[in-house]
Amino acid sequence: MNNDFDKVRTFLLEHRLLYAAVTGLDKNPQVHPVRLCYEEGGAFYFAEAKCETSYGEISMCPVLSMCACDVPQGIVFRMKGAPVFTEDQEVVLRCISEDEILRERWGSDPGMVIAWFLKDAACEFISLKDGSRQVIDLGTPGGALVGITIKKDKELRDRLISVLNDREASCAASGDEHDIELQKLYDGALMYFAETAKALWPRMDIGPIERSAVFETYDEREKYTGAARKLIGNAVIDKPEDITYWLNKETLKELPR
Repeated sequence: MNNDFDKVRTFLLEHRLLYAAVTGLDKNPQVHPVRLCYEEGGAFYFAEAKCETSYGEISMCPVLSMCACDVPQGIVFRMKGAPVFTEDQEVVLRCISEDEILRERWGSDPGMVIAWFLKDAACEFISLKDGSRQVIDLGTPGGALVGITIKKDKELRDRLISVLNDREASCAASGDEHDIELQKLYDGALMYFAETAKALWPRMDIGPIERSAVFETYDEREKYTGAARKLIGNAVIDKPEDITYWLNKETLKELPR
């Protein structure tokens, strides 16, 4: 980490409580206190209870702006970026263990907690004494799972629709346990791509994979979709061949676990 990042990290670890500005569900301005849980891999992790209004309002922000203030030093700290939510169990459990309030309220029910960090992040230190500013570009943390990026291109959408339709037309997995396991991982990758595409193209029909996936339970679906997400990582999909590569059982089989 460079000196600028270390400066941000030190400040946030000493001033864990920030205030996030959002547009409320009622369309009026709102402010929510958010507490830093921990930092790892360049990502500053926060967490919210899924039942709280704060989660709903933060999740609707394409760009989130937060601030904190060190009154004795006369410093205002601002940070902004696009919130990325994750239900990765290691991250969620670490957030709960690091935050006393989360631990007391949701320690016995971690499924009610979702973690988040910022991508494309930038921050600034503002001196109240002389008005000077230091702007620091944090970018996107390299050690965090941001997820695939699909370019909003009609050809990519049509290729993905074709793959989903082909999966529905094929037979369910049969054979030994290894083949079935690989099929579930492949269906998890299809589900992951479909969910990401649905956010880009809300009218896109992802029914084919929802009908044809071999998952027996919702928990199993989440398990294999999460596993596929980790394997595929932060891939950027900007040409049809990328879809063919990642949505391929041989590729998934060869990726390091």
